[in-house]
Amino acid sequence: MTGYLLRRALQAAAVLLAITAAAFGLFYAAPSDPALIACGPKCDTAQVEAVRHSMGLDQPLAGQYLDYLRGLVAGRTISDVDGSPIDCTAPCLGYSYTLHQPVLDAIGDRFPVTLSLAGGALAVIVVLGIGAGFTAALRRGTATDRLLSGFTLVGASVQIYFLGYALQYLLVYATDLMPLPGYAPLADGPGAWAAGLLLPWLVLGFVNAAVFARLARSQTLETMHEAYVRTARGKGLTALRAHVKYTARGAAGPLVQLLGLEAGALSGGAFITETVFGLDGVGKLAVDSVVQNDLPTVVGTVLLAAFFVVVFVALADLVVARLDPRVRLA
Repeated sequence: MTGYLLRRALQAAAVLLAITAAAFGLFYAAPSDPALIACGPKCDTAQVEAVRHSMGLDQPLAGQYLDYLRGLVAGRTISDVDGSPIDCTAPCLGYSYTLHQPVLDAIGDRFPVTLSLAGGALAVIVVLGIGAGFTAALRRGTATDRLLSGFTLVGASVQIYFLGYALQYLLVYATDLMPLPGYAPLADGPGAWAAGLLLPWLVLGFVNAAVFARLARSQTLETMHEAYVRTARGKGLTALRAHVKYTARGAAGPLVQLLGLEAGALSGGAFITETVFGLDGVGKLAVDSVVQNDLPTVVGTVLLAAFFVVVFVALADLVVARLDPRVRLA
């Protein structure tokens, strides 16, 4: 186990290093000029060049990249537009001259919103998606199976921006059945926190649950015909106990791996959902940064999303090895 964890840590570090290089390259491949954005549209050529020098953009590309990596590990000092020093503590993701704050601070201010949205959506995915797929497999060929299969078809076909705006109009503005979506800190009370996020949870969870439901149904049907499940039934175990104890556990591997990938992606920001419902999370921050050409923030949010995907995928692999004895950590 220790060797496996060490190998996964080295693999994660290599993946993140490659992503930092790609994101850093995109920073310079973008047509916009970071110095001009930081200085403002009224600056003349001399002022832009002065800002470029103070930001260190006139240094060789390799040196800038190494400085960026050092900042991720040990922090660094960044020069403001006027040349005054800005202390950027590790992990330093750069400084947003649009928001006038370190990128890590900008992400940290919005991360509780994204974390709350991701946690609730994952709960909906597990209950609706995996639960529906498992039930449909056990009731194969019945009306329940057809009904749940229709549910997955609708979920796979509808788009988040359409469903989000439609339900928001019907349930919030037209009928006043639900409160206007928004984020209230958990410290203000669990009720207010959950009420403001309930509709985004349902929309994001429903759309993504369709994939999990179809996968859960197919994996459950496949596992039901495995020899060890048939042996358990032959020894007198009831169908329900055999499926709960053996079938569900045997079918869980691909579902856990997909859930780990989904958890990592959502933790990096649910871009469309946050934009549709006006939630000021990491995803909306990334979208706004793209619109404003705030390249340091774009790079920082990309690295954050990559970090969570790598971590959650590795955790999912560990869970799969624990659930299924046939899987060995090589």
